[in-house]
Amino acid sequence: MLFLRVLVVVTVLQWSVVTGEGLTDQFTLSLCRVWEECIETATENNLGHSELGTPEAICGDFLDMLKKHGVDCGTSHGPEEEKAGVEQVLSYLDPLPSNEEQQEELAPGDEEETNRGVQGHKLPLNRPVNTDDVWRTTYFDDCSEWYTAQAISGPISSGVFSIKPAHVAHPISVYCDQTTDGGGWTVIQRRFDGSLEFFRQIGAYQNGFGDSSGEYWLGLETIYRITAQNTYELYIELEDWSGNVKFARYSSFSVGPGDDHTLSVGGYSGTAGDGFYLSHSSHTNNGMKFSTRWHDQDTSSGSMAELYGGGWWYGSWSHSDLNGPYFRDTDGFNNNNGRGVFWYPFNNKEYYSLKKTKMMIRPTDFSTRVANMRQGKE
Repeated sequence: MLFLRVLVVVTVLQWSVVTGEGLTDQFTLSLCRVWEECIETATENNLGHSELGTPEAICGDFLDMLKKHGVDCGTSHGPEEEKAGVEQVLSYLDPLPSNEEQQEELAPGDEEETNRGVQGHKLPLNRPVNTDDVWRTTYFDDCSEWYTAQAISGPISSGVFSIKPAHVAHPISVYCDQTTDGGGWTVIQRRFDGSLEFFRQIGAYQNGFGDSSGEYWLGLETIYRITAQNTYELYIELEDWSGNVKFARYSSFSVGPGDDHTLSVGGYSGTAGDGFYLSHSSHTNNGMKFSTRWHDQDTSSGSMAELYGGGWWYGSWSHSDLNGPYFRDTDGFNNNNGRGVFWYPFNNKEYYSLKKTKMMIRPTDFSTRVANMRQGKE
């Protein structure tokens, strides 16, 4: 059974990671051959299981994923090869509710699990094993689960993946950082060249904008949904124009629901300084609502979003705004053009715009889960 898990996970990883190139006919053919090998191996080794179903049902779940992406293994073979019996294999499957039924978005208080984006079962890599829920779809809750899937099959790498947090109707494209401080990070904000405008209204900040393969903001609603699933920590990586890289880490991080999207953050450590000013009650960002242009929710008499030029959790003042305007001319940082991509304690300069920023989150129990997984493999 372990062979099948590795086989399916490896193929799903090849399918799901965005490489920037389209699938070739040869790759499509390879996917179908992997499916056939799954059937053959399951049959030869008598891997049928009373709770999982027949070998055809096990491998048919993978075939259903292929069909979802438009791959027809019945027509993708060469003339000398036998066509796959698609309908025969699918007839062995116990049908689950349809996509429409599974993807109805629930209210924040609902308890029903909706994290099954396509027909199939979930493999609970990070949850207690349930015989009714052994195999999962290609969609995971966050990048920490993608890390676990990669660790099972071998190589672990960063890149763009699809996730589907609980109570989110459709899969979301995110960048997964699998190298920084042990990996497992879901990137929620990234800036490095100023190609994306961040001075936007509240609707854009709620829904997200940009491309997960480049500069982007994941979206307040998605960040809320992710951080509502578990207890999360925040890691902020910053770089100045001299190549100095520092980080700010917070042991707890979440964003609230509704129009406020209130910031809850605590437990600072790192080298970049506490830009949220947790110990300064008058200037802290903790507990503040999210403000943008024309959506002023700060505690100042004026609009901090208009002053700073970006969406952020402003209070009566702020010593940080990583969504501010991107300035390339380091000689021009002054009070006439704003504070830019701003994190004051990085260098204690009031007007200095950083070159690169990356905000990312992962479950606080990630390291423990990875250690237990590795111990189990040994």
